[in-house]
Amino acid sequence: MPHLTELPDLCCACATVRRAARAVTNLYAEELRDYLEPSQFALLAWLNGHPGCSQAALGKAMLIDKATLSRNLRLMQKNGWLHHAATSDKRERGVRLTVEGKELLEAAKPHWKRAQEKLKSGMTREQWDAMWLALGLLTAATQDQE
Repeated sequence: MPHLTELPDLCCACATVRRAARAVTNLYAEELRDYLEPSQFALLAWLNGHPGCSQAALGKAMLIDKATLSRNLRLMQKNGWLHHAATSDKRERGVRLTVEGKELLEAAKPHWKRAQEKLKSGMTREQWDAMWLALGLLTAATQDQE
């Protein structure tokens, strides 16, 4: 992977963030390739920690539009990784991992951890912490504009 000094300055926050997102996604995709896509891992991990979460709450937490989320969930349900469950609000459907979904998540976790460590190893502890802060601020700044 090229060093920052080898990449051209794009002079656009959107293009620069998208380039970084593609680079990070590629790193995680390489590690998870035998299991699932990084976006699917993120959804399974969120649902594992929030069983029965509604699609609306999931979309809001992950900032995924309704159509994209529905398409991803439909594929994951077809793969047997999740199922829909009733919620206290009859207008909403909850989403839960199946046994197969939980097993897949557990099998993929060591590969996710390896990707996480590879990314982290390219930074100092201060840079890693600053990245998390910057990403949080970046996301919050976009939400404040809506």
